[in-house]
Amino acid sequence: MFTSLFFISWILFSSLMSIYVLSNYWIILWIFLGYFVGITTLILVLIIHIYSFKFTSLMNKYKYYVFQSTAYFLSVYIFNLKIKIVGMENVPKDGKLVVYTNHKSYLDPVIAIQAINRPMSFTPKSTLFKIPILKSAMKAMNAMPVYRDDNRKTAKALIQTIKNIEQGFTMAVFPEGGRKNRDQDTVLQTRAGAFQIAVKPKADILPMTIIGNSEIQNRAPFRRTNIKVIIHPAIPYENYKDLSTTEIANQVVEIINSGMKYND
Repeated sequence: MFTSLFFISWILFSSLMSIYVLSNYWIILWIFLGYFVGITTLILVLIIHIYSFKFTSLMNKYKYYVFQSTAYFLSVYIFNLKIKIVGMENVPKDGKLVVYTNHKSYLDPVIAIQAINRPMSFTPKSTLFKIPILKSAMKAMNAMPVYRDDNRKTAKALIQTIKNIEQGFTMAVFPEGGRKNRDQDTVLQTRAGAFQIAVKPKADILPMTIIGNSEIQNRAPFRRTNIKVIIHPAIPYENYKDLSTTEIANQVVEIINSGMKYND
Protein backbone atom coordinates (compact mmCIF):
# COMPACT_ATOMS: atom_id res chain seq x y z
CA MET A 1 0.00 0.00 0.00
CA PHE A 2 2.53 2.62 1.11
CA THR A 3 5.10 1.48 -1.41
CA SER A 4 2.56 2.02 -4.19
CA LEU A 5 1.55 5.38 -2.72
CA PHE A 6 5.19 6.49 -2.64
CA PHE A 7 5.90 5.57 -6.26
CA ILE A 8 2.61 7.00 -7.57
CA SER A 9 3.31 10.33 -5.83
CA TRP A 10 6.89 10.38 -7.08
CA ILE A 11 6.02 9.57 -10.70
CA LEU A 12 2.95 11.83 -10.78
CA PHE A 13 4.86 14.85 -9.47
CA SER A 14 7.81 14.32 -11.84
CA SER A 15 5.52 13.84 -14.84
CA LEU A 16 3.28 16.85 -14.16
CA MET A 17 6.21 19.16 -13.52
CA SER A 18 7.86 18.03 -16.76
CA ILE A 19 4.66 18.56 -18.76
CA TYR A 20 3.35 21.82 -17.31
CA VAL A 21 6.44 23.62 -15.96
CA LEU A 22 9.77 22.81 -17.58
CA SER A 23 10.88 19.76 -19.49
CA ASN A 24 14.10 18.57 -21.14
CA TYR A 25 17.02 18.57 -18.70
CA TRP A 26 14.76 19.80 -15.86
CA ILE A 27 13.34 16.29 -15.64
CA ILE A 28 16.37 15.33 -13.54
CA LEU A 29 15.41 17.97 -10.98
CA TRP A 30 11.77 16.88 -10.96
CA ILE A 31 12.75 13.24 -10.43
CA PHE A 32 14.99 14.28 -7.52
CA LEU A 33 12.33 16.48 -5.92
CA GLY A 34 9.66 13.88 -6.64
CA TYR A 35 11.39 11.46 -4.28
CA PHE A 36 10.89 13.87 -1.38
CA VAL A 37 7.34 14.61 -2.48
CA GLY A 38 6.67 10.87 -2.35
CA ILE A 39 8.16 10.60 1.15
CA THR A 40 6.18 13.63 2.36
CA THR A 41 2.93 12.24 0.94
CA LEU A 42 3.55 8.91 2.63
CA ILE A 43 4.23 10.57 5.99
CA LEU A 44 1.10 12.73 5.82
CA VAL A 45 -1.14 9.79 4.91
CA LEU A 46 0.40 7.68 7.67
CA ILE A 47 -0.14 10.43 10.26
CA ILE A 48 -3.80 10.72 9.24
CA HIS A 49 -4.17 6.95 9.59
CA ILE A 50 -2.47 6.88 12.99
CA TYR A 51 -4.76 9.48 14.51
CA SER A 52 -7.85 7.83 13.02
CA PHE A 53 -6.88 4.43 14.43
CA LYS A 54 -7.89 5.49 17.95
CA PHE A 55 -11.46 4.87 16.79
CA THR A 56 -10.74 1.31 15.63
CA SER A 57 -11.00 -1.98 17.51
CA LEU A 58 -8.15 -3.99 19.01
CA MET A 59 -8.22 -6.66 16.29
CA ASN A 60 -8.80 -4.34 13.32
CA LYS A 61 -7.06 -6.03 10.39
CA TYR A 62 -6.79 -2.90 8.22
CA LYS A 63 -4.91 -1.11 10.98
CA TYR A 64 -2.40 -3.92 11.20
CA TYR A 65 -2.10 -4.02 7.40
CA VAL A 66 -1.16 -0.33 7.38
CA PHE A 67 1.60 -0.88 9.93
CA GLN A 68 2.85 -3.94 8.04
CA SER A 69 2.88 -1.98 4.78
CA THR A 70 4.80 0.86 6.44
CA ALA A 71 7.31 -1.61 7.88
CA TYR A 72 7.88 -3.14 4.45
CA PHE A 73 8.49 0.27 2.88
CA LEU A 74 10.93 1.29 5.62
CA SER A 75 12.87 -1.96 5.49
CA VAL A 76 13.24 -2.07 1.70
CA TYR A 77 13.39 1.55 0.53
CA ILE A 78 14.83 3.39 3.53
CA PHE A 79 17.06 0.94 5.40
CA ASN A 80 17.95 -1.37 2.49
CA LEU A 81 17.02 -4.66 4.14
CA LYS A 82 16.33 -7.87 2.23
CA ILE A 83 14.17 -10.06 4.45
CA LYS A 84 13.53 -13.77 3.96
CA ILE A 85 10.96 -15.40 6.22
CA VAL A 86 10.92 -19.15 6.86
CA GLY A 87 8.20 -20.99 8.78
CA MET A 88 5.21 -18.65 8.46
CA GLU A 89 3.03 -21.76 8.52
CA ASN A 90 4.04 -22.14 12.19
CA VAL A 91 2.14 -19.00 13.19
CA PRO A 92 -1.20 -20.04 14.76
CA LYS A 93 -4.08 -18.33 12.97
CA ASP A 94 -5.90 -17.58 16.20
CA GLY A 95 -5.74 -18.09 19.95
CA LYS A 96 -3.60 -16.56 22.67
CA LEU A 97 -0.04 -16.04 21.47
CA VAL A 98 3.19 -14.34 22.56
CA VAL A 99 6.22 -14.17 20.25
CA TYR A 100 9.75 -14.18 21.69
CA THR A 101 12.76 -13.25 19.58
CA ASN A 102 16.31 -11.91 19.78
CA HIS A 103 16.87 -8.14 19.84
CA LYS A 104 19.99 -6.57 18.30
CA SER A 105 18.68 -3.61 16.30
CA TYR A 106 16.18 -0.76 16.55
CA LEU A 107 14.66 -2.20 13.37
CA ASP A 108 13.73 -5.53 14.95
CA PRO A 109 10.06 -4.50 15.38
CA VAL A 110 10.00 -3.47 11.70
CA ILE A 111 11.29 -6.94 10.81
CA ALA A 112 9.08 -8.87 13.23
CA ILE A 113 5.81 -7.26 12.15
CA GLN A 114 6.38 -8.50 8.59
CA ALA A 115 6.79 -12.08 9.82
CA ILE A 116 3.61 -12.39 11.89
CA ASN A 117 0.46 -12.14 9.80
CA ARG A 118 -2.01 -11.37 12.59
CA PRO A 119 -2.61 -8.26 14.75
CA MET A 120 0.43 -7.82 16.97
CA SER A 121 2.27 -5.22 19.00
CA PHE A 122 5.44 -4.83 21.07
CA THR A 123 6.80 -3.93 24.52
CA PRO A 124 8.92 -0.79 23.91
CA LYS A 125 10.63 1.17 26.67
CA SER A 126 8.49 3.98 28.06
CA THR A 127 10.84 6.77 26.92
CA LEU A 128 9.75 6.16 23.32
CA PHE A 129 6.25 7.26 24.30
CA LYS A 130 7.62 10.78 24.75
CA ILE A 131 8.10 11.19 20.98
CA PRO A 132 4.83 12.79 19.70
CA ILE A 133 3.96 10.90 16.48
CA LEU A 134 5.67 7.69 17.62
CA LYS A 135 3.66 7.84 20.84
CA SER A 136 0.39 7.98 18.89
CA ALA A 137 1.52 5.15 16.62
CA MET A 138 2.42 2.87 19.54
CA LYS A 139 -0.86 3.64 21.30
CA ALA A 140 -2.70 2.82 18.08
CA MET A 141 -0.80 -0.49 17.98
CA ASN A 142 -1.71 -1.19 21.63
CA ALA A 143 1.97 -1.41 22.58
CA MET A 144 2.86 -2.12 26.21
CA PRO A 145 5.25 0.48 27.67
CA VAL A 146 7.98 -0.90 29.91
CA TYR A 147 8.98 1.49 32.71
CA ARG A 148 12.45 0.39 33.73
CA ASP A 149 12.42 2.69 36.76
CA ASP A 150 8.81 2.10 37.85
CA ASN A 151 7.63 -1.51 38.25
CA ARG A 152 4.15 -0.42 39.34
CA LYS A 153 3.50 1.37 36.04
CA THR A 154 4.82 -1.61 34.10
CA ALA A 155 2.55 -3.93 36.09
CA LYS A 156 -0.44 -1.72 35.30
CA ALA A 157 0.40 -1.81 31.59
CA LEU A 158 0.82 -5.59 31.83
CA ILE A 159 -2.74 -6.00 33.14
CA GLN A 160 -4.17 -4.39 30.01
CA THR A 161 -1.81 -6.36 27.77
CA ILE A 162 -2.95 -9.63 29.36
CA LYS A 163 -6.55 -8.68 28.62
CA ASN A 164 -5.60 -7.98 25.00
CA ILE A 165 -3.84 -11.34 24.64
CA GLU A 166 -6.88 -13.12 26.08
CA GLN A 167 -8.90 -11.60 23.24
CA GLY A 168 -6.53 -13.13 20.66
CA PHE A 169 -4.18 -10.17 20.25
CA THR A 170 -0.51 -11.12 19.79
CA MET A 171 2.44 -9.56 21.59
CA ALA A 172 6.06 -9.72 20.48
CA VAL A 173 8.59 -9.60 23.31
CA PHE A 174 12.36 -9.14 23.23
CA PRO A 175 13.29 -11.04 26.43
CA GLU A 176 16.85 -9.71 26.54
CA GLY A 177 15.46 -6.51 28.02
CA GLY A 178 17.07 -4.26 25.44
CA ARG A 179 19.61 -4.55 22.66
CA LYS A 180 22.17 -6.72 24.45
CA ASN A 181 25.41 -8.05 22.95
CA ARG A 182 24.74 -6.23 19.68
CA ASP A 183 27.80 -7.62 17.91
CA GLN A 184 26.18 -11.07 17.52
CA ASP A 185 22.69 -12.42 16.80
CA THR A 186 22.78 -15.04 19.57
CA VAL A 187 20.82 -14.50 22.80
CA LEU A 188 23.20 -14.73 25.76
CA GLN A 189 20.93 -13.65 28.60
CA THR A 190 17.26 -12.89 29.22
CA ARG A 191 15.00 -11.49 31.88
CA ALA A 192 12.89 -14.38 33.12
CA GLY A 193 10.15 -11.92 34.12
CA ALA A 194 9.54 -11.19 30.43
CA PHE A 195 7.85 -14.59 30.18
CA GLN A 196 5.10 -13.55 32.59
CA ILE A 197 3.46 -11.92 29.58
CA ALA A 198 2.79 -15.42 28.25
CA VAL A 199 2.29 -17.22 31.57
CA LYS A 200 -0.37 -14.90 33.00
CA PRO A 201 -2.87 -15.19 30.11
CA LYS A 202 -1.90 -18.87 29.56
CA ALA A 203 -0.80 -18.14 26.00
CA ASP A 204 1.15 -20.27 23.57
CA ILE A 205 4.75 -19.20 23.00
CA LEU A 206 6.13 -18.70 19.49
CA PRO A 207 9.97 -18.59 19.40
CA MET A 208 11.43 -16.64 16.48
CA THR A 209 15.02 -16.16 15.34
CA ILE A 210 16.19 -13.06 13.48
CA ILE A 211 19.48 -13.71 11.69
CA GLY A 212 21.57 -10.76 10.53
CA ASN A 213 20.05 -8.03 12.70
CA SER A 214 23.37 -7.46 14.49
CA GLU A 215 24.84 -6.34 11.14
CA ILE A 216 22.28 -3.59 10.51
CA GLN A 217 24.10 -1.00 12.62
CA ASN A 218 27.21 -1.32 10.45
CA ARG A 219 25.54 -1.62 7.02
CA ALA A 220 22.20 0.19 6.77
CA PRO A 221 21.22 2.09 4.75
CA PHE A 222 24.16 2.31 2.33
CA ARG A 223 24.84 -1.41 2.05
CA ARG A 224 22.18 -4.08 1.78
CA THR A 225 21.65 -6.17 4.89
CA ASN A 226 20.37 -9.69 4.36
CA ILE A 227 17.96 -10.72 7.12
CA LYS A 228 16.55 -14.18 7.65
CA VAL A 229 13.67 -14.83 10.03
CA ILE A 230 13.08 -18.35 11.32
CA ILE A 231 9.65 -18.94 12.88
CA HIS A 232 9.77 -22.06 15.05
CA PRO A 233 6.78 -24.24 15.99
CA ALA A 234 4.71 -22.79 18.82
CA ILE A 235 5.02 -24.12 22.37
CA PRO A 236 1.50 -24.80 23.72
CA TYR A 237 0.75 -23.50 27.21
CA GLU A 238 0.07 -27.06 28.37
CA ASN A 239 3.67 -27.96 27.57
CA TYR A 240 5.25 -25.34 29.82
CA LYS A 241 2.63 -24.51 32.45
CA ASP A 242 4.45 -26.45 35.20
CA LEU A 243 7.83 -24.80 34.55
CA SER A 244 9.28 -21.78 36.32
CA THR A 245 9.86 -18.62 34.28
CA THR A 246 13.60 -19.32 34.41
CA GLU A 247 13.07 -22.79 32.95
CA ILE A 248 10.77 -21.38 30.29
CA ALA A 249 13.37 -18.74 29.44
CA ASN A 250 16.09 -21.35 29.07
CA GLN A 251 13.93 -23.48 26.79
CA VAL A 252 12.89 -20.57 24.56
CA VAL A 253 16.42 -19.17 24.33
CA GLU A 254 17.72 -22.58 23.30
CA ILE A 255 15.17 -22.70 20.48
CA ILE A 256 15.90 -19.13 19.35
CA ASN A 257 19.64 -19.78 19.28
CA SER A 258 19.15 -23.08 17.45
CA GLY A 259 17.82 -21.10 14.53
CA MET A 260 21.24 -19.54 13.94
CA LYS A 261 22.37 -22.73 12.22
CA TYR A 262 20.03 -21.96 9.34
CA ASN A 263 22.09 -18.93 8.34
CA ASP A 264 23.05 -19.43 4.71
